[in-house]
Amino acid sequence: MEGKKHSWHGPKQIGLMIYTAVLFLIGTSIIGGNNNTVFPMFSEIRGWDINIINVVSGFACIAKAIGVLVLAGVVRRCGAKLLTAVTLFISAALLIIFGTTQALPVFLIVILIIGFLGGGYEKNGGMTLTASWWPTKKGVVLGFTTMGIVAMNFVYVPMMPKLLGNLGLGMGMTVIAIILVVVGIIGLLAVKNNPEEAGEYPDGDPTYAVNGADIQQMMKEYKSPFTFGKVLKDKNTWLIGVGSALAFLAVMSYIASAIPAMMSMGYEYGAATAIFAVGGIMGIIGSFIFGIIDQKAGTKKAFIGYFVFIIIGFLFLLAMPKGLVFCWLAGIIVFAAQGALCNLLPSYVATKYGRWDYTAGYQVIGTIFEIGAGVGVMMTGFFANYMTMYIFDLVILVIGLIFMIASSDKFIGKK
Repeated sequence: MEGKKHSWHGPKQIGLMIYTAVLFLIGTSIIGGNNNTVFPMFSEIRGWDINIINVVSGFACIAKAIGVLVLAGVVRRCGAKLLTAVTLFISAALLIIFGTTQALPVFLIVILIIGFLGGGYEKNGGMTLTASWWPTKKGVVLGFTTMGIVAMNFVYVPMMPKLLGNLGLGMGMTVIAIILVVVGIIGLLAVKNNPEEAGEYPDGDPTYAVNGADIQQMMKEYKSPFTFGKVLKDKNTWLIGVGSALAFLAVMSYIASAIPAMMSMGYEYGAATAIFAVGGIMGIIGSFIFGIIDQKAGTKKAFIGYFVFIIIGFLFLLAMPKGLVFCWLAGIIVFAAQGALCNLLPSYVATKYGRWDYTAGYQVIGTIFEIGAGVGVMMTGFFANYMTMYIFDLVILVIGLIFMIASSDKFIGKK
């Protein structure tokens, strides 16, 4: 490796960033991204109850959180690359069943299993690769790669009605399955579990080989004093975890219902999908802006500002029946908030626990956070009236804001 220039954002690193961003895009799209377009089409053509499907879709998001915990041991034994490929291949096979089955129970079971598998390729796979390649720069890298999450809004949501409309449900979902297989094969052939296998250095820094490798080994052998039980007993686990989960709940209830909600108010389908397309871009902008606020003011203050920001967005949601301009204002704000949220929570956990104890804190707080997303999606099946749901979301957001204000950002990890 000597004699060549190395960088944390060299060609191989950029290639891996793109790959992990695609993993995040896939997971977000096929788990929690079907409620606006795919599920309504299946409901209409198959004659299935959309509310039942939406509720189970919410449970699938919770299943992803369970998958994160269950598959964490697998990734340590088999490596991120193999786990990613296998869970993508299984998900692809299930998507074919998803598109062709005529039995609602089978359809619902497939939704749940696909959700669980997302804890493999997306969370354990993509996140482990990121931590291995960028042990100290993973924060800035995730700022780029998590753009794959918000890309769902302008890639998957507008594309799926056209794809399924032209090819039919079975063939349309088979196309998505083939994409997953291709991504899995690319991972097996081109992705390396760590930079050393690719002739690179962690963080792209040659000096890391001198002292960083020792630190990395120490971190692998380090046994955090923050046991699962200890983290659960800390009141800040619940203030931060539940507070952020309530924000995720509100965001996902909007994202999972926005298009049918606007259409129920008399707006055209094209106008609704246009807001989604622009919303994806706003998610990237929101992530960037709140990242700067986080850096300058601190994560807790950034999170408090975030809650004020999204509450304003939900106030605009309540005014949507009064004109399309309010739909746009609400969409721009809530989508921007979605992009920021997935960065703010890991940043807050890192602020409290540091890199040595980050995993110990995040496995609990992050699981609570993911459950919030699942409940948010499920709510679209519980509320018959969208405006009532958005009012409920507003109350939830105010509670989340109070939780975040009461939380402590005092560092408690290993220095």
